[in-house]
Amino acid sequence: MAQINNKEQYVHEVFNLIADDYDEMNNLMTWGMLKGWQKLVMDKTNITSGGKGLDVCCGTGEMAFQLKERVGATGEVVGLDFTENMLQIANAKLKQSSLTGLSFVQGDAMALPFADNTFDAATNGFALRNVLDIQKVISEMARVVKSGGRVVCIDVSRPKNLFCRAFFNVYYFKVVPILGHLVDKNKAVGGKFPAYTWLAESLKTFPDQEKIKQMYLNAGLKDVHYQGVGFGAATVYWGSK
Repeated sequence: MAQINNKEQYVHEVFNLIADDYDEMNNLMTWGMLKGWQKLVMDKTNITSGGKGLDVCCGTGEMAFQLKERVGATGEVVGLDFTENMLQIANAKLKQSSLTGLSFVQGDAMALPFADNTFDAATNGFALRNVLDIQKVISEMARVVKSGGRVVCIDVSRPKNLFCRAFFNVYYFKVVPILGHLVDKNKAVGGKFPAYTWLAESLKTFPDQEKIKQMYLNAGLKDVHYQGVGFGAATVYWGSK
C-alpha cells in the first residue's frame, strides 16, 4: 500500500465525503449483518438502565442510538467524532427523534475531552483502522471508563479459515471498492486513494486480533476477549477496567 502522508487530514476528508451514504453502504457491504454485529457490541458493554455510555468515532450515530436504548430514559450517552458531515447527520437523526440524554460532540479520539472514570462503557465501531495511534485510542477509552466498566470495539479482520479468507480477500479488496465507487465516483481524495479503496486498503496494515488484545492489556484492561463475526470478517473486542 502506498504510504499516506497526513493520514488524519486524509481520513477526515474521506469520511466527510461518504457521510451521506455511509449507513446505506455499511448495510450493503455487510450483507445486512451489521445490526446483528452491533447488537453483540451492545451486549458486551454490560451497560444497563440509567448508565452512561460513550461511542467514540460515532460517525452517523448508529451505535450511540443503540447505547441510548440500553441505558433508557434515565441514562446518558455521548457520541464523539471529528468529522463535521457525520455529526451533522447524527444530529439530524437526533432532532427527528424524541430522545433526551443523547448528545453528539466533535473531538479527537486520541485526546477525549472527558474526565477519568466518567462512563460505564465506551464503544468504537470500525474506526480503529482509521486513527493515527490505535493504542492511544484504546488507552483513552479505558481512561474515561469507570472501574468495572467495559471498552468494546468492533473492526474488520481477516478470517482465519483459509476458504473464508480467500473469499474475503476477493470481496473486500475487489468488490467493496467497486460498490463504494457508486458513492465516491472513484475520485481520488487529496490526490491519493478514493474513499472506498482506502477503507479496503487500510486493513493491510491493521494489527491482527492478538495484537489488538495486547493493546487492551497495555491499556490496563482485564478479562480481555475477542469474538469473530461474519465468518471472521469482523471481530468484537472487549475488556474491563
